[in-house]
Amino acid sequence: MAIPILSGGVGIWTWHGSRTGFWVTSVDKRVEVPVVPGMPELGMMESVVTEDIFLTGIETPVVALALALLLWGVSFLFSDKNENPKEST
Repeated sequence: MAIPILSGGVGIWTWHGSRTGFWVTSVDKRVEVPVVPGMPELGMMESVVTEDIFLTGIETPVVALALALLLWGVSFLFSDKNENPKEST
């Protein structure tokens, strides 16, 4: 069960662009718009448009790794393979 958690976290992080920064909820996008609307021949200017979108950061695979390791460690507590056969009489 730990492998699907880890691969899911890394997959989501990769799908969002493998950002090494932190999570963001908005992205600035630069677009060129005409100075006079409808008349691009008079010149263009650059405008910054804020787009509300959630992108995952490096926390996603780190949290997935921590959860996978925690689940893997807890699985040892409940496995029958850890019992010492010399102690059972």
